Amino acid sequence: SDQDPSLDPLGSGFEWWKAARDLSAEHHTSGHAWKISGHDMQILSLTVPAGEMVTTEVGSFVFMHPGMTTEVELTLCTKGGCKEGCDRICGGESCAKVFLKNDTSEEGYVGLTPNYPAKVVPVTFGVNVTSGGALIAQGGSYMTELGDVDVGCDLDCSFARCCLGGLGACRQKITGSDNSIVFLSAGGTIQYRTLNEDETIIVDTRSVLAYDDTVELGITPNGRFCTCCCGGEGCCSTTLTGPGEVYMQSMNFQKFRDAVQVTVNENEMDRGGGGASAVAGIAQAAM
Repeated sequence: SDQDPSLDPLGSGFEWWKAARDLSAEHHTSGHAWKISGHDMQILSLTVPAGEMVTTEVGSFVFMHPGMTTEVELTLCTKGGCKEGCDRICGGESCAKVFLKNDTSEEGYVGLTPNYPAKVVPVTFGVNVTSGGALIAQGGSYMTELGDVDVGCDLDCSFARCCLGGLGACRQKITGSDNSIVFLSAGGTIQYRTLNEDETIIVDTRSVLAYDDTVELGITPNGRFCTCCCGGEGCCSTTLTGPGEVYMQSMNFQKFRDAVQVTVNENEMDRGGGGASAVAGIAQAAM
């Protein structure tokens, strides 16, 4: 890798996503210019050419050009049937798609952000994902897209992986044409690694953000009875076997919500209740 060795001094193969994929400059995709701002809880700013639109998830809107309008499509109620909506729901997304449309004769702009404290991770099909391939992502991680992108689901028929692998029976499957981009929401520090053929890594089940569909998901026991019950990592960890690229996050939404809830509960016990119960709804309200 051409990455600065100081960013991976142990030679683990895990690269810091921000450092390896500089987002300080303006990028261009499908006629849109875009840029990600901020160190955390980031904002994705995009230009919208005249007559074009941006498709995004519910709750991600921050700002837009005064000439632009918002429309919503319920994918369960389209003329083509409810398959798209069912696939989106099974993959962990809302059945509603939000369109930010520019019907003016001049270029517009929009600002979007994840609907919980998170970073924005752009993944380009044909570059980060093999041409014709798909991305398997954690449910709810999709934020927005540029180009021809489809958000659906992939059924995992393994009982063990469904219960213990961390992604459930219906995994979010995202496909796209070459040079299209999907923007994912991810919490904490983001790292990625390219796995070679038959190379396997063991990861925390809640830390998996996404991986190429060429990567095989598996599980491995965390140890004996006491380790499983008292080690804090559950009875199994997730294995990922290459070839392909995997993306990891240090603080997914579930982990963030649990940390907030524990802190609030401790404060309530110390204060004997009080107003802390109002804070307890922060994490739940973000869902």
